[in-house]
Formats: sequence, structure tokens, C-alpha cells
Amino acid sequence: MTRPRTVTHAYRMPGGWEDLPHRPLTPENARALRDEGYTLVRARRGFVNSKELSLTLYTQQSAGATQWPDSDIRPSGSSAA
Repeated sequence: MTRPRTVTHAYRMPGGWEDLPHRPLTPENARALRDEGYTLVRARRGFVNSKELSLTLYTQQSAGATQWPDSDIRPSGSSAA
């Protein structure tokens, strides 16, 4: 099992990218950030593995999907085949 990604930055309009206190990218944290008006996050796993992820897609997929097209964006704790 892979460790969860860590959110380092988030994007919202107006303002652009903002530094955030580091936290794991979980469905709950993704929904909380989305409720604050953020639309994208930069999340990393390790030192050089970083991705920009849509919070809208992340929360939609974590709500009901059992299969993830990209195992890197699967929420931590979810089961995938």
C-alpha cells in the first residue's frame, strides 16, 4: 500500500497558488479545501513526486468510485483492485 500524498499548496481565484500547512490528501481534507473555495492542490509523495490534482474530480471519485484510473490519485484508505 502506498502512503497518502501530502498537500503543500492550493489554488483558488482570486489569489492563485497559496502555501498551506502540510496535511495528508484524504477525502475529508479534499472536501474541506473545496468548501474553502480551492479548486486545485499540489500534492506530493516523497521528495520529487509531485502532482497537481483537481479537488472536484478527487472528491467525486472518492465519493463513489471503486476503481481508480490512476492509482496515484486514489484516496488513502480506499480499496482498489
